[in-house]
Amino acid sequence: MKKWQRWLLVMALVLPIGGGLMTSESAQAASTTAKTAKQVKVTKQHYLFVMGHGAGDGGARGNGTTEAKELRKYLLPELKKYAKQVKNSDITFYNPKRNLVADTLQRHQGSYKINRHTTVIMFHLDAAGGHGGHVIIHRKHPTKRDQRLAKVIKTYIGLNPAYRGYSYRTNLRNCNVLRRRGIDYSLVESGFITNQRDFRHFKKDRAKLAKGYVEAITHEKLSGHTK
Repeated sequence: MKKWQRWLLVMALVLPIGGGLMTSESAQAASTTAKTAKQVKVTKQHYLFVMGHGAGDGGARGNGTTEAKELRKYLLPELKKYAKQVKNSDITFYNPKRNLVADTLQRHQGSYKINRHTTVIMFHLDAAGGHGGHVIIHRKHPTKRDQRLAKVIKTYIGLNPAYRGYSYRTNLRNCNVLRRRGIDYSLVESGFITNQRDFRHFKKDRAKLAKGYVEAITHEKLSGHTK
């Protein structure tokens, strides 16, 4: 083989069809980058929505009904409707036939079995001696999510003047399990079931409440009209 023929053969081995020089180091780097890109997955924040009480525990009573019934029969379907629209988060619902508190404190399941990366949102109605709603928080200062939730409550129910939107509680046993496990949570009190005005607004605006809650929690703007 002549000298010029050997030179052509060497150039054909080191130059790709596109004409750029590809060394063994750059080829390995390109291969690693491609593999890394395939492995990267977008992780969505997971929210677990929990309706308070249930499973034989009616919770607070007032205006001819119970907390568990109002949350499960009326608020839950609205929350599920708007949860389906969420794109950047995953929302699941704790079994409405179960009671998270009882499962936690009596069976050592419930909050003990929730994934640490899950954010838990609990929905309740307050009872006796007041009006307006608020958010029970597990830090001394509300998060941006808590602030958005309180704004929704203020818009449709009104805020409990005793708390001005938030109450930091450390005496709730189920919530303490979540706190000790490092699980983020908010407990939403949507007004007093014993207060006629609160309950009237809860019934009238529950679709708007549900949409507002889902938007506040996920920080996503949802479409659809509310009745």
